[in-house]
Amino acid sequence: MASDRDDIGDLSDVILQENSDAETQCKRKLSKKPKRVLQFSDGVMEEYSSEDEVDAPKNNKTVSQIDTKNMTWLPWAWHQTTWFSSKMLDGCDYVGECLANFFGITAPKYQFEINEFYRLQALERELFHKQDLEMGGWNERKRNNLISSDDMSTNERK
Repeated sequence: MASDRDDIGDLSDVILQENSDAETQCKRKLSKKPKRVLQFSDGVMEEYSSEDEVDAPKNNKTVSQIDTKNMTWLPWAWHQTTWFSSKMLDGCDYVGECLANFFGITAPKYQFEINEFYRLQALERELFHKQDLEMGGWNERKRNNLISSDDMSTNERK
């Protein structure tokens, strides 16, 4: 029995497998080139690209320059019209924002009603608080607890 316990407790024959995942990750990091290196006053941080960034398709939207000299009349007129109208719209938008800020019409349409509602709520709360301090422990049930002569006569009859 004692030898059975010794066999169970003896772990010298157990072969442990080494976890090589950590080593491969370190080697992979060392072999990877950092995406960017950030230098701080207390050290350097290397930023590597994640797998999500690698898998995501890159959206390289480049605006091609249009050669207006080689265009025919109709595409040239259309190009000039759209370019001019987009610039005019941007300008009108900017001027409109400046005028709105100057005249102070950037607040919501019914802001005065909202402010009045909050003012009335605060006034009502303050009035209720003053009334609560004046009552000091009285409540509606105790308000009409006066003894009248009618009540005494009914109690004497019983």
